[in-house]
Amino acid sequence: MRIGFVVSFFDFRNDVRRVMAEAAKQHEVIIFGRPENREQILRHLPEGLEFRVINERKSHFWNNFWIKLFILFKRIPKSRHNFFLMELFKASHTSDSAVRKKNYDIIKWVQRLPKFISYDTYLRGLKYEKSTDLSGIDQFICFTAIADDFLMARLLHEKRPVKVYVYSWDHACKHICFSERAHYVCWNERLKEDVVDLQHIPAQNVQVVGASQSAYIEEFRQIQSQLPRTYSFSYVYFGCAIGIDDLVKEEVNVAVSVAQVLTQTRPELTLVVRPYPVQGNWEIYSSLRNLPNVVMDDGFRTADLSIKDGHILEKFEKIAHAEAFFHLGTTMGLEACFTDTPSFIIDYGYQSKKGLSLYSFIHQYQNDRHLIELAPQNAVRSEIHLGEVLKDLDNPTYRLLNEQVQAQYQIKSFEKFTEDLLSS
Repeated sequence: MRIGFVVSFFDFRNDVRRVMAEAAKQHEVIIFGRPENREQILRHLPEGLEFRVINERKSHFWNNFWIKLFILFKRIPKSRHNFFLMELFKASHTSDSAVRKKNYDIIKWVQRLPKFISYDTYLRGLKYEKSTDLSGIDQFICFTAIADDFLMARLLHEKRPVKVYVYSWDHACKHICFSERAHYVCWNERLKEDVVDLQHIPAQNVQVVGASQSAYIEEFRQIQSQLPRTYSFSYVYFGCAIGIDDLVKEEVNVAVSVAQVLTQTRPELTLVVRPYPVQGNWEIYSSLRNLPNVVMDDGFRTADLSIKDGHILEKFEKIAHAEAFFHLGTTMGLEACFTDTPSFIIDYGYQSKKGLSLYSFIHQYQNDRHLIELAPQNAVRSEIHLGEVLKDLDNPTYRLLNEQVQAQYQIKSFEKFTEDLLSS
């Protein structure tokens, strides 16, 4: 069979490249990517895989009008808070203050305007080039967020077999690229519920296959006893999660707070801090580096967003040997639950609960539903509460979250996950 994988964030998603390499052992694999990502994709393209450029975007007055109309009147997921947080996040990334203000103004209008154009209606209205070479492809597999709307419009219009892997636990609650004409695969039953409920996708169009990222957990478990311990001292682990400069400063302040409380309550423990890989400026963590009881875990960075498989496995080793894992809302907080290390989300350190705030980041839909609501005792509400938690880390109640999360997932190898993905 000839499989077409439509990709984005190809350098950052090591697990996706592993899945494609597994698929190529049994099938012919073709990678489709946007022209601006060509160099990045070719740099990380697994051996023996073919690359084809997506060429569907059509410069046309109707498309320009239709895209602007969709921006203003698009139907959004029921998790409105998460959607607008993501929009604010994207708008904040430009360094041009005038452009940023324009982006924020558009978001304010979108918040007020009616929302009646579905993603399917939008795709049906796009005019595309029909210039991408789709010859010989038996099955297309896309990843959220969709890499190219014009290609998606063509694939669905031509009724080609399209399967969309919901790549992350927060994608159903913050993206709009969900079509009732596609078939979706996701991590587990609760995330299937999110796709159905938040995106109005028929339940029969959504299937559970597991998480590609969790294949690294399977690999870690296989070699855990053989991995050397990175840190010889006792420590708690803090995983940074924020890529917005203004909020990173607040996250760093929270990490400093953890270090200070640790000094007062558990001075024998060190705070190991892992910077957020996507945050471009690691100098923003400099105030942490100067603290005597802090060690920065920053040896995994490469020239781009890719991380070596060995560093991913090492990340799990560091989590597994920690006395506790702390975070403000990151997938690592979920991943930590697959070890015996208790995982805590920190729910303090913010001044405002509105807009692009630290509170909004912590209380994203996926954090509330899949972590805090499952184990409210693992949400740290203040420095005083943090001190109490640190003094009682052996309390079994803090590991109930681990048990609940593990019960929801079937951990699979890359080989098994790929097999199930292709056959779903």
